[in-house]
Amino acid sequence: MRNFKDESLYAKGLEQFRKNQLDNSLDFLLSIEKKNLNTLKIISQIYIKQKNLKSAKSFLNKILNLDKKNLFALNYLGDINKSERNYLDAEKFYIRLISCDQKFTPAYFNLASLYEDKGELKLAREYYLKVIEIDSKNYAAFFNLQRIDKNFITYEIFKKIDNDLKNNQNFSNKNIAYGHFILANYYRKKKEINLEIKELTKGHEIFFNSDQTNKKAANYWLETVPKMVSKNFLFKFNKNNKIESSDIEPILIFGVPRSGTTLIETIITSGKEKIYNAGENIVLQAALQNSQLNKKIQESEKSITFDISFLKKNIIESYKKKLSLQTEKFKFIDRTMSNFFFSEILLEIFPNAKIINCKRDNFHNLVAIYQQCLNNLPWSHKVEDIKKYIYFYNNKLSTLKKNYSKNILNVELKNLTEYPEDISKEIMSFCKLNWSEKVLKYYERKDLICTTASNIQIREKIFKYDSSKFLPYKEYFDNF
Repeated sequence: MRNFKDESLYAKGLEQFRKNQLDNSLDFLLSIEKKNLNTLKIISQIYIKQKNLKSAKSFLNKILNLDKKNLFALNYLGDINKSERNYLDAEKFYIRLISCDQKFTPAYFNLASLYEDKGELKLAREYYLKVIEIDSKNYAAFFNLQRIDKNFITYEIFKKIDNDLKNNQNFSNKNIAYGHFILANYYRKKKEINLEIKELTKGHEIFFNSDQTNKKAANYWLETVPKMVSKNFLFKFNKNNKIESSDIEPILIFGVPRSGTTLIETIITSGKEKIYNAGENIVLQAALQNSQLNKKIQESEKSITFDISFLKKNIIESYKKKLSLQTEKFKFIDRTMSNFFFSEILLEIFPNAKIINCKRDNFHNLVAIYQQCLNNLPWSHKVEDIKKYIYFYNNKLSTLKKNYSKNILNVELKNLTEYPEDISKEIMSFCKLNWSEKVLKYYERKDLICTTASNIQIREKIFKYDSSKFLPYKEYFDNF
């Protein structure tokens, strides 16, 4: 017998999901008594979008209980475990995917990406090639292969991709965007800057327009958040909820992308002393959302008041859970780049925090970002947006330096590459860590994991900064 109530709830939930009204959709779908595969899939997707990975995993496993070979569930469980750095589990899910469907390219691609993060480049190459064998127009695989092997894109491959793109006018396809980024890189190597810029512009425009949420997300980071943090931050303390944090010493690495943040993180974690690494995470973001839901934040025209006791408890417990810690005294690294927006909050919670401000010539930074496809940063696809972000970052850190000078160390990428021993000693001393030659031999590590655009560079020795390579770009970008 048909369950008309469940059918009605599913229809309403699906409608809200398509409108991106995720909470409303979830209310309808969770009310369904007998949840089928389609219902479980949408619920899982909502939790993934909301970064509620624990709940997402729970519902994905429910899908597998109904269908052990469900490609959707296996792929997302692999992705979630990879994001949580559970690489062994992620690998198992991707391999299960391939055993279920040997033509399922996302499984090969994700497995290749996992091996690339781990530095197992031979295996990564093997699986990216498998992707191309199945789908000769998977430009994302070509794009990643050219990072692993600088000579992979031959003239023949270049011409083939160029001809394919000329015959494909789909300007809302991320895969097409990667094709243009490949051509841009080829022209860069040939020092044909005009053609490189032309292809970069096409690639960024197509990539940005391929996801309708990019415009909203870019506006959030370039307009909404800057307006919010320009207000006075006030902190309210709850005497009944006092938590000590003076024995917790975070090392917060701030910087605009491509400014050396990954290199500094790797240097610090390559010393003899054990440093817990939270990497990039949503701890602060989730805690702020939780505070808002529990009405622990009051905002007026000129100020924002935080219940700092509530916020502190949330943040400390989240870090301890993420790092699997029981102790009340520990030192850890956090390289979440957007945290600089709310740096005063972090310094209020962690008075002994050390902030390393990674700096690079503004123009060099602009070009370096534009030459990449930073797919999780929607503001990085337009030159004016990149300028705006760099400008705001510099202003924020300049103000922070005035008020918290003892907590901040400025590190110029150029100086670090020219005087690696001196600067690395300064960094380690600032963090109250012992320096040894190991910190500059990070590339010898077998446990080095890197998920950023610096993945390949970080597996080599520090090379001297080359300012001259940016000179040809001066005529193509407004002075910055």
